[in-house]
Amino acid sequence: MNETAVLLEPTFVRHLKFYLFISIECPSISTAIYVLYRFFRSYEIRSRLNNHSIIALLFTSCIAITTELPITLRFLKTGNVQPKSKGFCLFWIWYNFSLQSINLFLMAWLSIERHILIFHSNLIQTSVGKIKWHYIPLSFSMIYIPLFYFFCIFIYSCENSFNYSLLLCGSICYNDLFWLASYDWIINIFIPAIIIPFASIILLIRVLMQKKRMKRTVTWKTTRKMTIQLMSISSVYSIFWVLYGLAILIRLYFIPTFLDIII
Repeated sequence: MNETAVLLEPTFVRHLKFYLFISIECPSISTAIYVLYRFFRSYEIRSRLNNHSIIALLFTSCIAITTELPITLRFLKTGNVQPKSKGFCLFWIWYNFSLQSINLFLMAWLSIERHILIFHSNLIQTSVGKIKWHYIPLSFSMIYIPLFYFFCIFIYSCENSFNYSLLLCGSICYNDLFWLASYDWIINIFIPAIIIPFASIILLIRVLMQKKRMKRTVTWKTTRKMTIQLMSISSVYSIFWVLYGLAILIRLYFIPTFLDIII
């Protein structure tokens, strides 16, 4: 990241981000808590396999907006990281990266899982099948990312030079290692961001092709519900993450200062 360019960000831009984020924080928290309450209140709803990934996604999002977002808001309001310590910066970067990427991985898995639930439900009819095709991928989506960033941020040996006037204290030093930064952005960001719209569009096509054959049976109604549910969620993720992933790849391989003020 070009540190000088980021420092040139006007104060009003930072404040604009602050008011934008804070305006959506309260509605987001209220909505997430309400939906989670509805899920956990009903055993029938929370026990369905097709709801597990959504519950995990909502739970992670709720943690992010109630614990990490306030840290970001405080920085956007004051223009300084508080407390000003290396340990806090390392934790904040790890926490921020982990929550964002867990959400992205969960959404990517949700997009793939809908194909299994709708068209290959025989794979999850047995206990072994449920573990193999449901619980293992879901658990991997939530465990791999924090472990990866823990290694990169806390274990990988490099010298960090933090700037407490920058969001997330500036750049983390593992990004200076080209192959590791490339792996991070391609595997952990870009590929999941591409999977979400691709898998969702393919699912919509497959569902529409089978619509006539299913003749609006109960199965069709369930399929339609899961498809609409996925498309509504994935469209939001796709707009942001695909563009963000492309911007980062441009920074890595072509123009290092691309969108410095925004990213």
